[in-house]
Amino acid sequence: MKRREFLSMSAVLAAAGLFAGCAASNAGSTASSTAGSAASEQPSNGGETIKIICPYGVGGTADIVARKYGQVANQLQKKYNFIVENMTGGDGFAAATYFADNDTSVTKELLVFGYGVCYRHDLGKEFGTEEVDFDRNEMYPIGTIDDRTWIIYTTPDQSLASILEKAKNGGIKMSGGNPLSDCHLSWGSLIAMEGGKVSVVPYDGGANQKKGLTDGEVDVFVGTTQAAKDEVEAGTLIPILAMNDRPFEGFVTPNGAITVPTCAGESKAPELNAANDYASCILPAGGVLAVHKGTDQAFIDEMVEITKDVWNEPDYNEWIASILLNRFELYGDEAEAFINEACEKAINAYKNLSGQA
Repeated sequence: MKRREFLSMSAVLAAAGLFAGCAASNAGSTASSTAGSAASEQPSNGGETIKIICPYGVGGTADIVARKYGQVANQLQKKYNFIVENMTGGDGFAAATYFADNDTSVTKELLVFGYGVCYRHDLGKEFGTEEVDFDRNEMYPIGTIDDRTWIIYTTPDQSLASILEKAKNGGIKMSGGNPLSDCHLSWGSLIAMEGGKVSVVPYDGGANQKKGLTDGEVDVFVGTTQAAKDEVEAGTLIPILAMNDRPFEGFVTPNGAITVPTCAGESKAPELNAANDYASCILPAGGVLAVHKGTDQAFIDEMVEITKDVWNEPDYNEWIASILLNRFELYGDEAEAFINEACEKAINAYKNLSGQA
């Protein structure tokens, strides 16, 4: 199992240069392994080809959502033919750098633009946590296509109470994402508010992230509702907290359906400090489809309308529900404002992690 263990978060934040170096090393190895071999689909409906650039590998959540979007969009209209091309590297940064560059990007392309990339962009620019070679303001969101709820999973012999206690007495380890990924910012800021510590152990792929938990190498796995659905049904992993203010009710365990408590709102887990407001720890997860900022407005308008049509198609919205993602729709300026507000929350979460709050 390939993995790289990182220092505790306090050490990472105290040595931002070390963190940036680790990120660059990972980005380089990923990019070199995928350059020139991006997975793509051939045109199928005869329309003008529109590439959807997916910054992550084939088979991941972002990839399957993008491919489902393209499939449904192609069924609904014939003017454009949507295909997906994977452009991996830098955990999303390689595709964003390409897309933001006026000299390399193509006006009639779309980018799967994740909130986590936006968070890391702003943190890198403001705090120097990693090198950022693009301007996220060069991307304009046509609409949301992917909304996720982060779930904290652990093993059946543990509980939220035991995890919180361990975090306060020496610290815990998590898998799922990398240091300062959106899931780390969300869960890590909550642990910081609880007076605890969490460090991140990055693994190659979701299967290894879960195996790290079942093998006892980490204390929790932070992932989407889809990520551990099978393990929850089998009883090998248990969901102990939803990083949301709405309880999640989609899981079925060997003992029947369960409701996962939240970090805020009426269903806030009683194990959490009642005096703390953890709403600031709820960071949007998922992403949007974006165009280049300089794209013709008529094309933008067309893409917005197609995205609305895709969401209204049961083949898409019911499929989204079936993989335990959320239906959440914002378009154009409203989606852009939403991203900006989310990035402000991410900066506050970072300040919690680094003791600057």
